Order: sequence, then structure tokens, then C-alpha cells
Amino acid sequence: MKKLNTHIDFYLLHGLSKDRWAKLKPLDVTGWAEKKIREGKFKYLGFSFHDSLAVFKDIIDSYKGWTLCQIQHNYMDHECHAGTRGLKYAASKGLAVVVMEPVAGGRLAMRLAKPIAEAFEEAEIKRTQAEWALLWVLNHPEVSLALSGMSNLQQVQENVKTAEISGPNMLSRKELQFINQVAEKYREHGFIDCSGCGYCQPCPEGVNIPAIFGLLNEYYSESMSEEVKARYSQEITRECQAKRCKSCGRCEELCPQHLPTQKLLRSAAFLFE
Repeated sequence: MKKLNTHIDFYLLHGLSKDRWAKLKPLDVTGWAEKKIREGKFKYLGFSFHDSLAVFKDIIDSYKGWTLCQIQHNYMDHECHAGTRGLKYAASKGLAVVVMEPVAGGRLAMRLAKPIAEAFEEAEIKRTQAEWALLWVLNHPEVSLALSGMSNLQQVQENVKTAEISGPNMLSRKELQFINQVAEKYREHGFIDCSGCGYCQPCPEGVNIPAIFGLLNEYYSESMSEEVKARYSQEITRECQAKRCKSCGRCEELCPQHLPTQKLLRSAAFLFE
């Protein structure tokens, strides 16, 4: 608090899961939090979450003092982790719900494969990919706040503009159907428009970029399948893993799709390795 030189409103227990919650309960972490609230160290207690719906409900029901929770939610991942059912459950219990990954870590705003781009072109109302993703999240009346990562001032301005026109239940049934159609296209063709041409190969560090991107697409197309994560360690040898990338940029210079290869490899390394 001395380093922050300010007060703390919301204090979150980060990344709760079944195992982590099982460790924290015997330590009486909520009792500790209540003591700190009485001491004026912070005002409200919440948690962020990465696990199943059943675990999410158990955590909410285990303690009556939660003020807010933070969950992943977007139109591609709405059945993963807590999902839409968890969102509604938390709101019914009086919790504010903060949504992380509303644009799926930027994947819903990436350069599109041709079939997905064609699907977007069919929309009667022309919006950017990020706009559609944010409006879908903010369309849910149970959502209190959307946390959208932004890399530059233009993205900040665009997201603020989108938030200004957003609102609960503002999207029509036709617009929601359109988003569902786009989601199906993503599941069919993947997020990453890698054609597997191999122009990026051989990587000076030995990274098997096309194979890694193929597994990334499978992972997200199959609702973040744990089976795909397991296959990564089997199919991508240690000498070819994403973490070997030294960010030399050679692959991006050679990529005919102009993919942000270095950024995608960092995501793969974090996710799979």
C-alpha cells in the first residue's frame, strides 16, 4: 500500500480453481479478508476464476461476502469455464460480474480467414470485429464491466466509442443470429489464417510454426479442448516448441498472410507449455 500510495477498493483472489480453493479454505482466507476490510485495507472482496461451472457455483455458495467475480466470457467461449450459466448464477446471487477476454485475447479481432471475412461482409449493420465482440458481451444485463485489452490509443478510442453505444439487450434477435453464424465459421476454419504454406520454415530456432498454429486453431475451435493440449506435448517435440522463439521476426517477414507470428507463438507457449 505504501508503494501504491492510494487506497484499494476491490481485492481479488486470483485464478480460483477447485484445487486452489481447496487449499485456501483451510487457511481461512475469507476470514483474513474480513479482518483486512475491518482494518480499512480494502473495501470489497472478489475472485477471478478458471474452472468448471460446478466449481464456480461451489465457490460462490461457500462464502456470502463476495462482492464480485471475474470470468472469461465471449461469443466463442460462452460454454467454457463458468460460461453464460455461471454469469447468470453469479448475478442472481448479487455479485457484480467482470468479464475478461471479451475479444478472446484479441483473437476475435485478428485478420480473418476468407470464409469468416465473407460472413462478416454479409452483416446488414457494418461493425468491426472488435465491436461485434464487445457488444455481444455488453448485451448481457448481468455483465457489470468488460475488461478489454488495448495496445494503442486508437483501440482505446474505438472501445470507448463501442461502450457508449452498448447496453443490455440492445442487440436484436437477427444480430445475435448473425454472431452465432460467425462463431460457427470460426469453429469450422479456426482463428488463425495459417495456410500451412511453410514459408516460415525452417525457423532458425527450430520452432514448428505451422504445426503449432494448427493445434492452436484446433484448441479454440473445439471449445478449448484439454485433449488438444495433451496432444501438443506429444506432437511438438521440445526442440520445436513455441518457447524457443527468439523474436527475430524472420517468420513475419516471410509470411504471405502477414500473421503476427511472434505474438501467436507467445500465446501458444503460455497456453501449451
